[in-house]
Amino acid sequence: MLQRWTLRVCSVGVALSSLLSGGAYATDPLTRAPSFPYAEADDFWTRPYLFGDLGRTKLEEQGIVLSLTLVDEAVTNVTGGANRVATQAGQLSFQARFDLAKLAGIQGGTVGLTLVDRFGHNLNDDSGIPALQLTDEVFGRGNILRLTQLYYSQQFFDDRLELKGGRLSVGSDFTFGQCEFINLTFCGGQAGNILGGYIYNWPVSEWAGIAHYNLTKEWKISVGVYDANPNDLTTSDAGVYLLPGIPASTAATGVLIPVELTWNPSGPLNGTWRFGGWYDNASTIDGGLPGIMTTIPAVGGVPDQNLGDQRGRYGVYESIVQRLTVDGPNAQGWYTFLNTTVADHRTSFQDYQIAWGIKHTGTFASRSEDEVGFAVGTTHVNSAALSPNAGGNEVPIEAWYGLQATGWLNLKFDVQYVINPGGRGYNAAGLKTDDAWVLGLRTTVKF
Repeated sequence: MLQRWTLRVCSVGVALSSLLSGGAYATDPLTRAPSFPYAEADDFWTRPYLFGDLGRTKLEEQGIVLSLTLVDEAVTNVTGGANRVATQAGQLSFQARFDLAKLAGIQGGTVGLTLVDRFGHNLNDDSGIPALQLTDEVFGRGNILRLTQLYYSQQFFDDRLELKGGRLSVGSDFTFGQCEFINLTFCGGQAGNILGGYIYNWPVSEWAGIAHYNLTKEWKISVGVYDANPNDLTTSDAGVYLLPGIPASTAATGVLIPVELTWNPSGPLNGTWRFGGWYDNASTIDGGLPGIMTTIPAVGGVPDQNLGDQRGRYGVYESIVQRLTVDGPNAQGWYTFLNTTVADHRTSFQDYQIAWGIKHTGTFASRSEDEVGFAVGTTHVNSAALSPNAGGNEVPIEAWYGLQATGWLNLKFDVQYVINPGGRGYNAAGLKTDDAWVLGLRTTVKF
């Protein structure tokens, strides 16, 4: 596995280097220095990308922004589960953004592309920890290459209105947008964390259309329509192909419609406050819940009529990310977040999740980009669930130290304590399990 990913990262890096260079010079970043020297101020330890500028600045001036990032999470359970194991999971993501105003004279037009290739193993499965939420969040949705985003965005009315359409994931435009922790409770679009059966976060994409409208400088309202297609979760077509992650045939069960009101307080203590909800018109309920039937009572001698499952699933959420202090000239200071998601209890096995966390950037005077983080949360199992953990709460606690080792390399040393994994600490066999201590290291490399 390690050799495969070493070769994959290196080959993609060489290809990206050639692309970014625009043919101006050739370089093999693994064996020799570039034939065209970097800028004099470009230092290997402080520059933002492992391979240096490679023509990025020139491309950005022309309207093309490219990035290649590797995220790897190595985790091991000290307690909890049936086995003591160490696993590793990660993803390699390529992103491109094309400013059509600069490239083609189309004012307000943008094309975006994101490809994500995941790999590795899930600690919860390998160790037997029956947790509701992943203890290595980057795992999931298959070890295949996926087209995570391919969209066109157009701004109107002095950028007050944005219309966006194409292949998109729900968490890219709605709900919580950060992923600075390794436990999934504190990472990514929170609605998809507990309702992954029909709300698909990164790296899965769906056909979608979205409208963002800026009511004022600080207030925005957003509405989306996503094609609800379970086939988008397919992992059968492994490898690289024309449109990775898009099923050959459609099996849409309806549409998912999220609505969100966003407040972005400006000034030194800025933030993002999201208040939203969603409606999905499919009739499916999560496994592990009793079926819900709608019946018309007998009238005038006509017997009861069973109309099947009630149609529609819904939920509400809030997500607050707020800066608390300004401790330096850049991003130094304290930040906090609070996420709450409440799902339809008729149809949701996990019916609510709450997560709170705090982070400080600029931990020491001599380490202005290092960070520390702490978070605690809970995920609740529906009290009506047909399982031993019905009504239980899983409570993860996580803390980490983020070392910005170089401009392009970040190392996060992490510890998690998961109380009552699975809600009441029961495994698949219905046996009580111990709380889990999990140690981890997240490595992020920007090429």
